[in-house]
Amino acid sequence: MLIRFFCLTLCSSLLFIGGCSLSKKEAQQADIHYVLGLSSLREQNPTMAMRELLQAVAIAPERADIHDALGQAYYLKKAYPEAEAQFLKAVELAPEDAQYENNLAALYLDLQRWDDAARHFLHAARNLFFATPEVAFTGAGFANFQKGNYVDAIRLYREALDHNPRYAQAFVYLGETYYAMDKTELAVAEYTRALEINPDYTEANYRLGLAYLKLRQPEKAEKSFRTVLRLAPDSDLARQSRDYLKLLP
Repeated sequence: MLIRFFCLTLCSSLLFIGGCSLSKKEAQQADIHYVLGLSSLREQNPTMAMRELLQAVAIAPERADIHDALGQAYYLKKAYPEAEAQFLKAVELAPEDAQYENNLAALYLDLQRWDDAARHFLHAARNLFFATPEVAFTGAGFANFQKGNYVDAIRLYREALDHNPRYAQAFVYLGETYYAMDKTELAVAEYTRALEINPDYTEANYRLGLAYLKLRQPEKAEKSFRTVLRLAPDSDLARQSRDYLKLLP
């Protein structure tokens, strides 16, 4: 799942009142359920989050932030049609808030709806009030990468880095694109830049190991794969790293 592209609101706007239909008490009740739902989302407990957020949305159906959070809970439960409906509602209620459109795009990315993902990511990225446009530009780049549009993907990753030169994820995906284009030395350079920013970036270490394998540099590949084992010993990337280590001389 591509949860890395989601933007999760970590705090609520207390006593948010949608229009004049909610009393202060109702707004407080909605906020309580919303905060509890967000807490459950952060704890990766989507079932409990869903229970709280459904109560919140029943009280305050005009709050886009509640619909967005409920969409994320449904996403984690792999209830994708329900997640899409909630994200669309959030965008409808607050079209000026790019975070909600970014999350809709992230869902489309996971559903392999590349054109929809790219379109919504770009719309979010170009919103001047979006605090993290680099996330959306990278998402748009990844959608283009999946379509085989490597030149467009590179351009979008570079645009992400123009907004945030220390956004390591964009360097990793940029490296992945060069790797797919058989420009392996360029891929190594991008993975290395990502690791200069975050040496403990597991995926960057893994992909660097693959690139070194392709360049027939087994000692460097071994070092990268062993770093993956140290950082995330129980992960799928660690399992794959062990398999590659068995192939090394």
